[in-house]
Amino acid sequence: MPLFTPLQVIKLIDLAKKNRIAPLYLFIGPYEISYEKAKEIYKVLLEKGATLEVFDLRDKEQKKEFLKTKGYQEGLFGFRTIYLVIGGEEIPSSKVEEILKSFREKTQLFSWFILYESLEENHPLYEFALEKGAIIPLHTKKKEDLLESELLLTLKEYQLHMDKKTASLFISLVGDDYHHFKNELEKLVLYTLDERVITEEKVLEVAVPLEEKAFYLIGDSLFTQGPEKTYRMISALLDAKKEPGEILGYLYRYFKKLQILKDFLKENPELEKENTYTFFSKEWQKIKEDPLKEIPKILAESHPYALYNMKRHIEKVESLDMFFSELFRAEWALKREFQPPPKVFQNLVFNLWAKINSSSLKKAA
Repeated sequence: MPLFTPLQVIKLIDLAKKNRIAPLYLFIGPYEISYEKAKEIYKVLLEKGATLEVFDLRDKEQKKEFLKTKGYQEGLFGFRTIYLVIGGEEIPSSKVEEILKSFREKTQLFSWFILYESLEENHPLYEFALEKGAIIPLHTKKKEDLLESELLLTLKEYQLHMDKKTASLFISLVGDDYHHFKNELEKLVLYTLDERVITEEKVLEVAVPLEEKAFYLIGDSLFTQGPEKTYRMISALLDAKKEPGEILGYLYRYFKKLQILKDFLKENPELEKENTYTFFSKEWQKIKEDPLKEIPKILAESHPYALYNMKRHIEKVESLDMFFSELFRAEWALKREFQPPPKVFQNLVFNLWAKINSSSLKKAA
């Protein structure tokens, strides 16, 4: 059991089901994802009667308790004991030697799942796991790539198909919170089992974005769905007791982001000229990895699919100044004239749409 990629965790699960269990599993990468991957394996052992002891060494009290634990005993009545340790960096060298000694001296009925954010290959636990355990490296990938790997694994498991563009849309909407990602992916799978192919329309219909991503959809909808659907989205937020000022504030940020992206594209014409998402995302990654490039934070934190769509929106208009004028009028109507929010947003959406449509016709002429 040497190195396993995230996609090969399913193989470790199958081995565990067949009682081929490693004494040591090392997960190296973001704790949030490592924990979920570890749980997928050890829950098989729990179903077989194993007991679980968890130590999060980032917590001082739990670290004290862990350091006091001596001589890892075999479980009662022959049942396996699982030790899940989060924060392997906090294990002192003396404790590492104690753990390795217990491996060497006994036929163990216990297994270790140790989570590290990073670990050198010459570390004694790494060397032992390479020979007699299992190593699942997650640290060499961006979180975005890890989520994409998880998505591909799930699609393969359920024999579903989703093209790269749709996959990017899904990840850009649900964000990088792993629990939210998993919940929305499970829901999407259940809704599409009979269809086999997951489309962008189905993603938009089923997936619930994180709040900030939901606000993003309003701005995107202005350019792609028309005023009626955009206004319905805002009405739903108002019905859910979202403050009008909060909605308006997001629209300000959305158009400000468009302006920042527009300026950034002018400075990076090689990115501006890419008209397909595949090549755009590759060029964007090259720019992000260039140490000499300065990327505004609001862009660096965005998924490339969202930026690609925003680039296409920018191409439809000559200037963004007119949008900020409309936002100012809406803010005045809300805060100074005390007009009803539904009326203010209805006027705003239709005025913005009219300006987008008019500008698009001028550019096409």
